Amino acid sequence: MVVRRTSHARYDLWYHYAWSTKYRKHIWRDSMRCEQVKRLFIQIAEQYDMQIGEIELLSDHIHFTLTAPPRIAPARAGQILKSISTKAILKYYPDLKRQYWGGEVWVQGYFVRSCGPGLTKETIEKYIQEQSEER
Repeated sequence: MVVRRTSHARYDLWYHYAWSTKYRKHIWRDSMRCEQVKRLFIQIAEQYDMQIGEIELLSDHIHFTLTAPPRIAPARAGQILKSISTKAILKYYPDLKRQYWGGEVWVQGYFVRSCGPGLTKETIEKYIQEQSEER
């Protein structure tokens, strides 16, 4: 267990997030593109003092664990990652603009669960690793 710190808080908060692509389109089939999008999420998280643990990008959805300081609510963390990643994805992959002409790559909703006793971060990360599908 690593307790992270900010100037006014010490914390060990982990969340499991999942959301799908708009219209459930299978746009993440290329493994190189998937790796680039994973790195993009990690970079965005780091810019906002968050950290991604395990991440898996499947053809039509994403799963990952994330730790964020208490000042960033889980809903806000999801909003940050979705909005910034959408702008970058549409910039890096202009071919997706034809499919997502409305400018939204991800669905509006999301799943988030906190990790704690009985449902550990390790259990969730094992689940995420098992989600990978053959490309």
